Amino acid sequence: MQQERENYLLQKYLPLLNTIFKSNLNDTQTYDSLYEILKLRQLESKFENKYQGISIYLYEYVNGQLGTSCNTFSSINELSKYLGVARETLSAYLNTFVPYRNSLFLTNKIESFELVEKLISDATQGLELDRNIAKKVWMYFIEADGTIVKTTYEFKGVVAKLLNVQHGTITNHLDKWIKGGINGNYIFSSELDSLELEKLMEISSLRKFNNCRVWAYHASTLELLSDSFSSMQKAADYFNVDYRSILNHLDTKIATIKGGKLVLLFSSELTQQEKESLLNNVQKAINETLLYGYIKVLMIN
Repeated sequence: MQQERENYLLQKYLPLLNTIFKSNLNDTQTYDSLYEILKLRQLESKFENKYQGISIYLYEYVNGQLGTSCNTFSSINELSKYLGVARETLSAYLNTFVPYRNSLFLTNKIESFELVEKLISDATQGLELDRNIAKKVWMYFIEADGTIVKTTYEFKGVVAKLLNVQHGTITNHLDKWIKGGINGNYIFSSELDSLELEKLMEISSLRKFNNCRVWAYHASTLELLSDSFSSMQKAADYFNVDYRSILNHLDTKIATIKGGKLVLLFSSELTQQEKESLLNNVQKAINETLLYGYIKVLMIN
């Protein structure tokens, strides 16, 4: 009688166990992914209009403890909006007794909590569920004035929704230090220290200025030295200097010696009014490092 009762419960609540654990080891079946395991458990779940017509009971399952109270939702759509989780994900975990983000989704109220806790224990044994635990995400954005804006979110899904990108895009950029990030936003799984923030600033600067045009003017006449350069690196190659030398003097209105010439560097073409204003008030850099040594330039107002 006990065996019959056990088989009945397995078939009703965990059909997967009835498939995997057989007396004949040759019939043991393996599965490639968590999704396939969840899908198999729901083979006999036939729900019509599942996104709109199913009552769903949400139980909390935190630190191995199953809550005794539940929230009721009239559909997966309603639950999806409440949790901010895709309907397909909720549907995959429904009635599997596998918790997702500290929640258990069932279409029937729990009658025996002791039985359900045992079912959860059996259902999760051997499964890699750590990836489903919400992990904090740190997002950094560099303002135009160099200010670093740091924001912390509870999980990647919130960031994906905020930036209007796919969840996979967030995963691909997480901790990757990709120049430009996602529209200037850099995503990390932990808070950055001071050295890492300096590295982020440099990467952000490279992205910001590497593809911008550069106009080089003679400091004495404010005539263009040549046609504008298509990028900061092109200007650096022309003057045979490091790109940082161009970046450090761009739009500073301070004349610098590059390629043996005293020049002013800008990220946009000067208007005639701007030229006239600068012509009588050109400042020159002091003790500037050149390619083959040092040269001291007097300040001229």
